[in-house]
Amino acid sequence: MDLAGEKCAPIEPGTPPLTRRELLTLTKKVADWKLEGTRLVQTFACRNFIEAVKFLNNISVIAAEEMHYPEMCITGQRNVTVSLYTHASGGLTRNDFILAAKITETWKQRPG
Repeated sequence: MDLAGEKCAPIEPGTPPLTRRELLTLTKKVADWKLEGTRLVQTFACRNFIEAVKFLNNISVIAAEEMHYPEMCITGQRNVTVSLYTHASGGLTRNDFILAAKITETWKQRPG
């Protein structure tokens, strides 16, 4: 199944993060995202500040629906950086990759 079609599952504290092998396999499915330490990170270059805020708001809706929340910021007035990490696991879980896929899908569907 495509990651974007999956739903995030509740993660209990103490659930182990993904193994290095699992991380490498899933990273291939979200090609534009990069592993940075224990986080999955992507920066999206919007046309302007208004588009960046709209995209950030779209991400917040997805995150709320999935009950899995990224760290996000706008830099340079138009770049939205998203960082994913599962605090309950102390690392990355499948939920992070599901959310990354959903965010990428939303990015590709934006107007213009």
